Amino acid sequence: MKKLFILLLFSLVFSCAEKEKSEGFQSKNILENLTYTVDTVAVDVGEEIFNPGMYFKFAKNENEPTVYFAMSQIPEIHAIDLNSLSLTKRIILDKDGPNRAPRYIQYFDLLPTGEFVLADYATQGIYTAEGEKTLSFLMEPEEFEGLEDELTSLNFNLLLSPDKKKGFSTPSKKLEFISQIAMVDLEAKTGKLIDLPALDLTRNFRTSYSFENGSTTYGDFLALKKIQNQLFITSGSTSDTYIYDFATDSLTLKRFEHQLVTSKKSGEYPARADSQERVQEIGEEIDKQVSFHQFYWDENREMYFRLGSKSNGKKESGEPKKRDVYLFAYDQNLTLLGETTLDLYYPLSRTFFYNGKLYSYMPIDENPGFVIFDLKFPTK
Repeated sequence: MKKLFILLLFSLVFSCAEKEKSEGFQSKNILENLTYTVDTVAVDVGEEIFNPGMYFKFAKNENEPTVYFAMSQIPEIHAIDLNSLSLTKRIILDKDGPNRAPRYIQYFDLLPTGEFVLADYATQGIYTAEGEKTLSFLMEPEEFEGLEDELTSLNFNLLLSPDKKKGFSTPSKKLEFISQIAMVDLEAKTGKLIDLPALDLTRNFRTSYSFENGSTTYGDFLALKKIQNQLFITSGSTSDTYIYDFATDSLTLKRFEHQLVTSKKSGEYPARADSQERVQEIGEEIDKQVSFHQFYWDENREMYFRLGSKSNGKKESGEPKKRDVYLFAYDQNLTLLGETTLDLYYPLSRTFFYNGKLYSYMPIDENPGFVIFDLKFPTK
């Protein structure tokens, strides 16, 4: 495996600074003396030819060695085996007919059965690993009794419960942020909105510019992710996290007292901008505060991890400066155990744990590839 020196300007071994104790934070910061090595690996694709830069969304079931990537411009899914680091399957989806898939796979979910949930603004459905559509449904507000008439869309961040009976998404209203998620019963055709008051501050850290044919929004959004038979609902604006338990139909709020960073953003920013340039400027100012990313589950350590990052502005040349990137660690009950900085130029993307190591997707030359972090720290 090749060491990653120039591509991402990573430091192969990094020791972290001492942190203070805090209420609600275990007395020992387990990431205080974190070290890590970084390797890059390329995936063997055999004779297959495609553009690995088109990998867009990914999905992976916990404890399984296969990760799936959906292509961004064509209806196609690739399966990669992480043990052999090889492309094991290309699933070519139909563009029309009874098994028609979304033209652009904007939302991609993997069910315990091995089936895929694929969606864009026009097409939503469940598909087998061979591309056969087994269920078609329409995520529109008028399809479900009990939802507000003012909603304009239900398909953003679409995920299904493991039993395939319920759909979850972040609903939208025209030019208005709402701190709610939608939960719909796909069989009964009913739905409801679930309030998330701790995430309502997200509205203060986003800005929009409207033009004739649409709008552009910069800043923070709500995000959904399934982990350990639960739905994690997060916002870049705050470390506060809601967790919906599929089995008990219950919602829990988790709060964290961080010491290395502030636990939530602060200040005021214009909600509307009068030009594309201005909306980008406001977005860049918002980005100078810490944004909290989604959680990851490490099945080997039975721990959760989370990344965060913030911008440090631009150089005189206009290029972005190196960002501050953070790593947070939690036990299986989501008690904050540690926090530290990582010596990365940018935060990681398309990231997951496998066999106790942190993987981040990155094309290597003309092949798919991964940056793999081997984290070393005491867990007790």
